[in-house]
Amino acid sequence: AKHSVPSPNGALIATIQRSRLLVCCATRNDILQAWRLPQEFAARCRFIRWSHTQRGTCAGVQSGLIGAPFRILLADDETVSVYDTIDPLWQRTINGASSSQGKIANVAFGHNFNDILVFSDFGMKLTIWSLLTSRGVEVRDPKYMVSCHDYRPITGHLALLIRTMGQDVMMLLKPQSHEVVESIDLGTVDAQEVRWSIDGQWIGVRDVASAGHRVQIYTADGHLFRTYTGVEFEDIGLGIKCMQWNLAGTLWLGDFNGRVTVLAKNTFSPTAQVQHITPIILPELVVWEEQINATKERSYIHATQPANPPTSTSFTRSTVPKGGVSLLTFNNDGTLMATKSDSAPTTAWIWSLKSGKATAVLIHHSPIKQLLWHSHQYDLLLIHCAIPEPAVHIWKANWDAPIVIAFPIAKGNGKVEASWLQSPDSDTHKILLSSETQSAVAYISSTGMLTSTQPYPEVANKSPGMGSADMFDEGNSLDLSPIKFQDAIGSGNGLDMTEEGVDDTFYFRRQIKAIG
Repeated sequence: AKHSVPSPNGALIATIQRSRLLVCCATRNDILQAWRLPQEFAARCRFIRWSHTQRGTCAGVQSGLIGAPFRILLADDETVSVYDTIDPLWQRTINGASSSQGKIANVAFGHNFNDILVFSDFGMKLTIWSLLTSRGVEVRDPKYMVSCHDYRPITGHLALLIRTMGQDVMMLLKPQSHEVVESIDLGTVDAQEVRWSIDGQWIGVRDVASAGHRVQIYTADGHLFRTYTGVEFEDIGLGIKCMQWNLAGTLWLGDFNGRVTVLAKNTFSPTAQVQHITPIILPELVVWEEQINATKERSYIHATQPANPPTSTSFTRSTVPKGGVSLLTFNNDGTLMATKSDSAPTTAWIWSLKSGKATAVLIHHSPIKQLLWHSHQYDLLLIHCAIPEPAVHIWKANWDAPIVIAFPIAKGNGKVEASWLQSPDSDTHKILLSSETQSAVAYISSTGMLTSTQPYPEVANKSPGMGSADMFDEGNSLDLSPIKFQDAIGSGNGLDMTEEGVDDTFYFRRQIKAIG
């Protein structure tokens, strides 16, 4: 099985197994949908992506079709194939998706399930393909190596960072047509991130840390409202490393000095700061420390204060220490924040936004890779560390102690990711741990007890009316006859895409440039 990827809401899981794309229900563990893939394409597939927009509700099996809420794309170096979890007979394939500009460097759905964003190698071009019009819009020189694009909530306007003639430019594009609304010369040294506020009223642009503490705030129509350059007593040195909008409309900035600064809603003046301190002296709360016994079992104990967590130089040959807040994430109701500072990369800090103080600190043996809040349980946090064993750490405010869960998959050197899944009831929590070759699911009770762990998708049951022989019998496979978008020169009149077309040719490609 290839890497298993859950849908954005954790209700479905997509995986490639035996040259098949499988979609499984996370709550029932059964296979909902299966598509046969060309063997060469399945072997070369580098990307599995889910759409962000739901198409319906998960209604189970009805009349042979599955009522599931998303689309999925698969991509190798040149080709993108898109599948619909509602209609198994619907499929689109984009050949030469990077438009002869090298390999596909990254690919993603747009604001809706009908737009596909394809970044070509070396940042030469972004092509936005429409599955409705069969047309592509090209944007030259996107800053694809950074967080260069973000969609406005609800309306779907695209904010995109490009670099042309040595200058950073932010482009605002209309939804669907992707016509240019505004093209703004940022004047930044090297913009690293663009992000819409949750209410869609503001756009934040973060400059490179070497430019100091510099974040620009724009209105939704692209007018510069304020440039934050740090507080007066700010130390000279590297600036902002990450930023995140909160549900309350405030903007939170993590810097290279281990601080998180809060910018007030609408005024964007600094109102508060929290600091990652070393050594850790917090007598009013418990500091948890991971321990490993002789059989390599992991657990937590109370750390003696002052606590001295491992520093960044403990894990590299370099004697130059790393620093800066690199992870900053809020829970689902915006009352808790989890952070990691690279100066002490094994330590997770959990903050109460009501009091502005740390509510828990967890020290581990290895650097932290992921901090993931549960989508429904506001105080349930998953901590995934870079350890050789397949395991994750879980914290909940009302548990006696955090727990560590080991998964029944083989150790490997490939990429391993953890995700929350939807659970059949509120008393059970499900976690997916997936490597490039194996996956497993763990079940945790609401009291923090591990109830079971199972390999995945081997646990998946066949869907009703579909036997295992039917699933993988070559004689019973569906001929989907996908429509192919091909790179060709034509009359320029566009293309009316029909379900019957097999060799339809893509005629229209529009290029847009920054307005100087």
